[in-house]
Amino acid sequence: MINFKLIGQRIKNARNEKGYTQEQFSEILEISVEHLSRIETGSCRPSLQLIEKICNRLEASEEAIMFGNKDNKPSNELINKIACLSPEKQQAISMIVDLIEE
Repeated sequence: MINFKLIGQRIKNARNEKGYTQEQFSEILEISVEHLSRIETGSCRPSLQLIEKICNRLEASEEAIMFGNKDNKPSNELINKIACLSPEKQQAISMIVDLIEE
């Protein structure tokens, strides 16, 4: 199961390492401070497109943010395929993965 609290913590840590406040970084991402806060606390599931944007702005790999461990990473090909899907299809994939992990 994807642990969005850990993902949020990794995003927060990377943001802090770059010296951005939530206000500054939310402006860069063009989202509200509240939305960024919910992502960082794990109470909101960001889209793959938003994760990609976050990683680009923080100069962090998607693997590091999503999994924290580069040894347990999906292929870039898989990430790119999923990133090109609609939010609805991404949600469906997330639900399938959750079912598989149970």
